[in-house]
Amino acid sequence: MESGMRVGFIGGGKMAEAMIRGIVSSGSVSAGDVRVSDISAERCRLLKQQYGVQIDADNCGLVAASDVVFLAVKPQGLVPVLEEIAAAATSNHLVVSIAAGKRLAGIAAVLTASRLVRVMPNLPATVGEGISAYCMGAGVTHADREVVEMLLGSFGRAVELPEEQFDAVTAVSGSGPAFFAHFLALMIEAGERLGLASSDAALLATQTMRGTAQLLIEQPISPAELVKAVCSKKGTTEAGMEQLSSPALAEVVQAALQATADRSRELSA
Repeated sequence: MESGMRVGFIGGGKMAEAMIRGIVSSGSVSAGDVRVSDISAERCRLLKQQYGVQIDADNCGLVAASDVVFLAVKPQGLVPVLEEIAAAATSNHLVVSIAAGKRLAGIAAVLTASRLVRVMPNLPATVGEGISAYCMGAGVTHADREVVEMLLGSFGRAVELPEEQFDAVTAVSGSGPAFFAHFLALMIEAGERLGLASSDAALLATQTMRGTAQLLIEQPISPAELVKAVCSKKGTTEAGMEQLSSPALAEVVQAALQATADRSRELSA
């Protein structure tokens, strides 16, 4: 059911496109009520052609014509955009930033009147399976929260978390797709060394990862319980788990997430 809400996107990159696709295809917002501005005329033409959205050449005009404004620009480009739209962004606007590492306090220092939300989406949003963490700024209402949940839910799932946890969010879900893909690549390479064709190893490993994730989502079972369920006494899985259970692997995973969170904290300073 279309809401009649007007949604604007400043920035039309891949993540913005994933959000637009989800919002429009879910029927949450009419394509005619979605506006986009981007420095690339080619991106604007593509989004208009693909999704039927409106294109604005002027960011302030986009803000004036929107109820909800997504700031979907790169972190280094956020401050100039904030300064540009500061006069146009009023108390009637809900402004949602997906700029990585940029805290609400810094945005609020420029957009002093608007209600603010910070979101950390991730790449699976491009296939409608994203997970977005969000936190609310001062003055945000219960109705605003419902709007955010509806919009983010159109391209995956959403969870509200304190902003002080966003460095950990970056480590687990923001960078997580790269970490899972790296482990998947290692599985595929190992399968090839065991004699599988590359395409067969990729299909077997990728579908197994996908199916395992779906199983854990749909059934009331923890990862540890799943490991136990697959392992049989002195069986094949147990033999492999003896290698994977090495403390060294756990230390590598912890170190990877710690380094990611530390870097996120540095970029947010």
